[in-house]
Amino acid sequence: MDRKQQHIAIFTTASLPWLTGTAVNPLFRAAYLAKDGERRVTLVIPWLSLIHQKQVYPGNITFASPKEQEAYVRWWLEDRTGFTSTFDTRFYPGKFAADKKSILAVGDITEIIPDEEADIAVLEEPEHLTWFHHGKRWKAKFRFVVGIVHTNYLEYVKREKNDRLQAFLLEFVNSWLARVHCHKVIRLSAATQEYPNSIVCNVHGVNPKFLEIGEKKMEQQQNGNKAFTKGAYYIGRMVWSKGYEELLGLLNIYHKELAGLEMDLYGNGEDFDQIQRAAKKLKLVVRVYPGRDHADPIFHDYKVFLNPSTTDVVCTATAEALAMGKIVVCANHPSNDFFKQFPNCRTYDGRNGFVEATLKALAEEPAQPTDAQTHQLSWESATERFLQVAELVGDVVTKRSKSPSRHLESESLNSKRIIEDAFGYLHYVASGFETSRRALGAIPGSLQPDEQLCKELGLVTELGKGHCHRPNGSWFGSVLVLVGSVIGVLFVKSVTLKLSVNARVGSNKHALLRLHLA
Repeated sequence: MDRKQQHIAIFTTASLPWLTGTAVNPLFRAAYLAKDGERRVTLVIPWLSLIHQKQVYPGNITFASPKEQEAYVRWWLEDRTGFTSTFDTRFYPGKFAADKKSILAVGDITEIIPDEEADIAVLEEPEHLTWFHHGKRWKAKFRFVVGIVHTNYLEYVKREKNDRLQAFLLEFVNSWLARVHCHKVIRLSAATQEYPNSIVCNVHGVNPKFLEIGEKKMEQQQNGNKAFTKGAYYIGRMVWSKGYEELLGLLNIYHKELAGLEMDLYGNGEDFDQIQRAAKKLKLVVRVYPGRDHADPIFHDYKVFLNPSTTDVVCTATAEALAMGKIVVCANHPSNDFFKQFPNCRTYDGRNGFVEATLKALAEEPAQPTDAQTHQLSWESATERFLQVAELVGDVVTKRSKSPSRHLESESLNSKRIIEDAFGYLHYVASGFETSRRALGAIPGSLQPDEQLCKELGLVTELGKGHCHRPNGSWFGSVLVLVGSVIGVLFVKSVTLKLSVNARVGSNKHALLRLHLA
């Protein structure tokens, strides 16, 4: 293996202070990959202008400059890890799509990393980062590209009208974009669709604070003290599809069997008021509170975490609850396969199984996990798993080289490679003009950053490629747009669906639950 140090650039779709999974998990990944000094790591996160920050970030938190936001991110991280992180931070221009509740990249964000530094790229949510990407193919820019699939988009689509058609189109587009842009895809669980060159492995850990809480709880148990004095709770973004539909429906149907159960729900989201009203109509005591940090002391004494959701890929809150020593009751579903190794994870099948598992969990005390089991939840262990399944250990990655020109590759004669090139070209064309981009669901003005974004990020000075100037349209461009519409037939129905877990899920209030709780 050569002596050149690996450079891993992690691109993600959100940033603190937005406490969403694609902001938090890539941040911890960057910190722990860089911790041992064996590799250089750069975290690439979206920068939003002030008007968009106000729409996204909680608590009226805003930043006047990228440097100011970076300082906040590092403070938040170091407060939780207890060590100073050595990774670099860079920002790409982004805009918030209010209708999709999602941040979209603006321009060709591969250029944030200079060509001479382009080694390994990690795409957190590769679908999200490539749906509207117009620029260099990621595999052509970087020597090795790893995608990490965070979101079960197909599950959300299936809850909508024309679900079978949309799910088919989305599955097709996601699969081919992953093939075009990624050498390797990591699926956090088997709950996601299949991808080319993919492997199932949970490469996420938990905030070390949760493990510290779990250690204190275990000490209390070992000393003969009562460690958990509260009953059951659930925490999650307060939209119906994040488990609340299933949970309130079960509590409504089985209120007699669960008589005496008191339940607390915590979360913020578009459906907070509706969920609160529905909870008040139940015959059980179910209290609804605004969201808090899961590490808040208010959660320490709860014994049972009830989570019937099946829309997650891997539920971070479930991992956090297990780390804190709690009993978790969750569905026997692929998204929970990783958690089945822990003695405090109780899975159930069917509605009757939920009642049985819940009553048993409330009647018992949590088991005390072994050191090895606790390690499995840590970011140290998650980082080890990531390096192994991403093939970044030893000499493996050094055998790869940046993808040469497709015209020079003998492998281009392979039928799959030809189709890959054709799909990549059609996608490039369709995503290259504002007219076609808007038809496909992209936010207006996302082809190139506007002057405000360029000024705030210093793009013209730093990159020197005139990013603030959009290309002029022409009759030839119109023809290309027409050609691009071929792929648009497959693309439009799928790409325009929610670009994040938060997209439109709040509007999916199912008639069955409303009838039960009306």
